[in-house]
Amino acid sequence: MALTNADFGLLQQSIEAIGERIAALHLSLVIERDFKRLKDFLRAAGGAFIYPTFDPDLNDLNRDSFWLRLIDADGVTVASHAERVFATADFCDLIESGELWFGVNAQRRMPQRLRLMRPQTAIAGMVGHAGSLWVEPRHRGLGLSLYLPYLSRSLCLRNLGTDFHTGLVFKSLAGSRVPTAYYGYPHVQMIIRDHFAPTKRDEEVYICHISREESLAKLRALAGHAEFPVPLDGVLKGQVLELPHLDTRPQHVDSPAIVRQRENEPAVAVR
Repeated sequence: MALTNADFGLLQQSIEAIGERIAALHLSLVIERDFKRLKDFLRAAGGAFIYPTFDPDLNDLNRDSFWLRLIDADGVTVASHAERVFATADFCDLIESGELWFGVNAQRRMPQRLRLMRPQTAIAGMVGHAGSLWVEPRHRGLGLSLYLPYLSRSLCLRNLGTDFHTGLVFKSLAGSRVPTAYYGYPHVQMIIRDHFAPTKRDEEVYICHISREESLAKLRALAGHAEFPVPLDGVLKGQVLELPHLDTRPQHVDSPAIVRQRENEPAVAVR
């Protein structure tokens, strides 16, 4: 089902409202396409997992990919969140073959396909896949682990009309409130109990997923979040924006509406 004008207005409201929340923390938002910067940031962070889906040495990351970078007043990167959009008839096939992580080199790096415990929901169409969420310790507990996933989804939904959004988490995180309460996924279930090529060892891995309709419902409920509410009413002063033409192919996430300078607040930039 296509996005309605009201849906598009909701998405625009969420993008602007979350941008305001980030600006209130005295942080600047950059929409990046240089994934070497992401890899360098995560390496320097220490303890951060270099997720191969977003590794430019393993994948051709161009029109289907972007990452959100938050910068403090001193110009230091303090947080990241990455997203790729796949046009696929079956997202689980990308996991099973390893193409999700290794692209055209999947068969060489994973000669045997993974054994999956597939979710009942068929995840297909334009599917966003998120990862590389990292927040420097001094900026944790401020809501960034909620703001960044919600903002990334809203951008993909608005610009590409994505059908589903997904993420993979390890057992330790899957058993916590983080995927549901902060990332916003209503579904978290084990998908892999096998040798996991990205870490080169046996792992229990869980898939998190949310449909377009569920994503929109989560945005409508965001004002009532128990810890980090984001009211959307009045952000656009009641204006419902017209739905733009959506290319059916993955494309750069150029977002002129959020790239606007606010007086006495950090700028939002696109690179």
